[in-house]
Amino acid sequence: MKIFLRSILILLVLLLLPAQSFAQDWWEKNMIIVQGSGFGEQARRAAVVDAYRSLAEQIKGVHITAETTIESQIVSGDIVQAKVNAVIRGAEILSEEFKDDGSCVVTVGLPVYGKNSVASIAFKPAPKKNFPAPKNFSAAKGNYTGLVIDCGDFNLKPVLAPVVRSADNQTVYSSDNLDYDKLVAGGMVGFTVNKSVAKKISLLSYSAQIENKILLLTSTVAENNLSRAGSNPLVVKAAALSDDNSCPVVSAEDADKILSENLSSHFLDNGSVVFTGYRVGGIRV
Repeated sequence: MKIFLRSILILLVLLLLPAQSFAQDWWEKNMIIVQGSGFGEQARRAAVVDAYRSLAEQIKGVHITAETTIESQIVSGDIVQAKVNAVIRGAEILSEEFKDDGSCVVTVGLPVYGKNSVASIAFKPAPKKNFPAPKNFSAAKGNYTGLVIDCGDFNLKPVLAPVVRSADNQTVYSSDNLDYDKLVAGGMVGFTVNKSVAKKISLLSYSAQIENKILLLTSTVAENNLSRAGSNPLVVKAAALSDDNSCPVVSAEDADKILSENLSSHFLDNGSVVFTGYRVGGIRV
C-alpha cells in the first residue's frame, strides 16, 4: 500500500511540474533542448509526450522579430499549426534515462536551423530583394569575409530576423535580402557573448579595439557562431539598438562602408554576419 501511495504521489508531482528545459537560449546553442518525464507502465511514452509538449511551448516563444513570435504568427494564421506539429514530430531524442522509481526522463532536441528546424517554421519563401545602394559609395578596400557588429554593453535581444539600420534609418541588412534556402539553412546572423577578455577589451579605446579585432574574435565561447564571419570580418560598432533592443543601428558612414564593401565581397549575401557584445539575451559577463 505504501509503495502504491508513493507511486501515485510521484505521478502527481510529475504531472504538476512542467517539463524541464535546461539548454541555453536558442541563439547560443542553435538548438532547443528540453526534458520530459513519465511514470508507470508507459513511462517512456509519457516522457516523450511530455517533452514534445514542452518543446512546442519553447518553439512558440521564439521571437521572429521584436514584435512577433512563432505563437503570434500561429494565432494570426501566418504559420500553420500542422507544420509546427510535423517539425516537432521530427525532433531528435538525444537521451533516455530510466530511474529506480520507475520514472523515465527523455531529452529531446530540435535544431534552430536546417531542413526540420525552427527556421523552417518561422520563414516562408519570398522573392529576394536587392541590397540598397550606399548613399556615398567608396571603393572596396578590405576583401572582407563577413561582418561583425559590436553591440558593446547594449542589452541585445536575439531574434531570428533582425534588421540592421543606419542612423538615418536606411535598411542595411534584413531577411528580405537573403534566399529562403539560406535563411532556413543558417539564418541571418550569429550571436555571441564576449567573455574571456571582456575586461581587456573594455580598457582599450574603440579605435584600438578595431585594430585589435582579434580580441573580439577570441573573446567568446561560442566560436562556431563567430566563425560564420570568417577570418577577416569587417568590424563596426553599433551606435544604438532599435526595435526593443533587437536591431543594431550603425552610423551612416559605417552603413555606407558595409554596403560598399559588400558589393565586392558579398558577405551579406552569404549571411556571414555576427552580432556580439558583453550583454546578449540578458546574459552579462
